[in-house]
Amino acid sequence: MASYSAVLSRPGVARIMGTQLLGRFAFGMMSLAIVLHVQQIYNSYTIAGIALGAETVGAAISGPLIARRLSAWGPRRVLLIVASTSSLSLVFIAFFAGAAFWTIFACLIVGLTSPPIQQIARSIYPSLITSKQTSYLFSLDATLQELLWVFGPVLATLITATYNSASALIFMATVQITGTYLFSKNPEISGMKMPKSKRRLGGILRKPIVLANFLINLTLVATFGGAEVGTVAVLGIAASGVVIAALSLGSIIGGFAFGHRATTKWALLKFVTVVMVGYSAVFLNPTDLVWITICWFVTGLGVAPAFATMASMISVSFGTADSAEAYGWSNTGQLIGYAIGAAIAGVAIDHVDPQAAWFVSCIAGGLSVFLALITVRFNPPLNQKDS
Repeated sequence: MASYSAVLSRPGVARIMGTQLLGRFAFGMMSLAIVLHVQQIYNSYTIAGIALGAETVGAAISGPLIARRLSAWGPRRVLLIVASTSSLSLVFIAFFAGAAFWTIFACLIVGLTSPPIQQIARSIYPSLITSKQTSYLFSLDATLQELLWVFGPVLATLITATYNSASALIFMATVQITGTYLFSKNPEISGMKMPKSKRRLGGILRKPIVLANFLINLTLVATFGGAEVGTVAVLGIAASGVVIAALSLGSIIGGFAFGHRATTKWALLKFVTVVMVGYSAVFLNPTDLVWITICWFVTGLGVAPAFATMASMISVSFGTADSAEAYGWSNTGQLIGYAIGAAIAGVAIDHVDPQAAWFVSCIAGGLSVFLALITVRFNPPLNQKDS
């Protein structure tokens, strides 16, 4: 833990990391809050699912596109424009009860104007630390992100139950615009000059390390879609929250315990293999609550370290001009992966049985391991800064 303390003691790191978490806290509430509100307004899970899908598609598209505007307009200007638009769209959704089309369209706008806080933070982190602290910093960053997914859904449910679903959306909008403003006020961000990339949009995907990160993020997060939908189907709504939280708890512990140990090009393969082991073990007792909880905890031990390792790879491979777009493609892969995993798991549950979702997670996890194996030769060493 001393090394993590050393990272946080570096000027600007704790401040940027803290305001980043505040600015991104709404993301942890987003999925559940939108589904709860839209379902209550229109009394339709189908419309709620389409609305959430529209937000997800918008966010998947926006990552690389907004990253390209950072050099042209400056990070602070971009952040304030998109955060204001996104927050106003959330307020609109909270109060509008007319035709479903406009609610779905507003959800699309929310996704398209997702503030690129994480991309900017991860692009600037290398300038705040020594090269030897890279794995520690990204491990800490990935681990703390798990707090969003642990507390976000709980808070969305609590606010909705205590007040109403509109209050949850208004709270999200308030936290997002406040957190984004505070993040943009950091002197490292407000004075940041991002050089313009010399590549065309999407050109960075020609780099093997970026394409590999995109695909592995996609397949890895697809496992979560299958696991979460399957957990609800197998165990029911009441028990599923605690069981899914076990995965996040494992991820937090794994991030602190193992994330900083990613010093060789084989590290990513090791971490995604841990994830695969957890998913595979569930078949030993696929309907038992305690056993599924244990398996998801084991799965989680590899999650944050895997994400931290991929973020570190981008950091040591690219300069500021290209890293924001590279992180944007990683985020896009995650969003697409979750949508695909959840959708396929839903079909498998409806047409086979609830436990069929476990096969979706295992197949996606197997693809993650396969991709990590065949791309090992492209992985940069993480124990030193590339020249």
